[in-house]
Amino acid sequence: MKSERDFRNYLAGAALAFGVVLLTSQILQLIFGGVNVGVGDELYSLIVNIYLSAHLVGGFLGGYLVARVRRADYIQTGTVTAILAYIFEFVYNIVVEAAMTDIYAAVSLLIGGIIGAMFFRAKTERGKITLAKKPEEPKPAPEPPKQD
Repeated sequence: MKSERDFRNYLAGAALAFGVVLLTSQILQLIFGGVNVGVGDELYSLIVNIYLSAHLVGGFLGGYLVARVRRADYIQTGTVTAILAYIFEFVYNIVVEAAMTDIYAAVSLLIGGIIGAMFFRAKTERGKITLAKKPEEPKPAPEPPKQD
């Protein structure tokens, strides 16, 4: 049953990562949908940067949250979550948008997923270190009684 629970966690993280990408994509289409943008245009580079940043953020959130639940194999967790999110995006783009996704989106999701999982690992390791090295705080000296 543990592998079924892990698979559900992976799917949930991938759905979250893809949700961030889809929401950003729809907002960009809503804002810039009627504008004819050429490849060399500055607006084009802005749109692409926002789109790839959404992939990074989505992968980060998905990888972080799945790593928070699994607490093991952090690089594998981020990688599997990102690959499942890319599969969701690929299927969505083929079926609904009738368009292909690019390799930059896959790489951005992968990097974001791994960084998110490793960020959680670093956060937990830092917490363990600070708990182990935390010195006892000295008690404050009692205040002398006030004399009238």
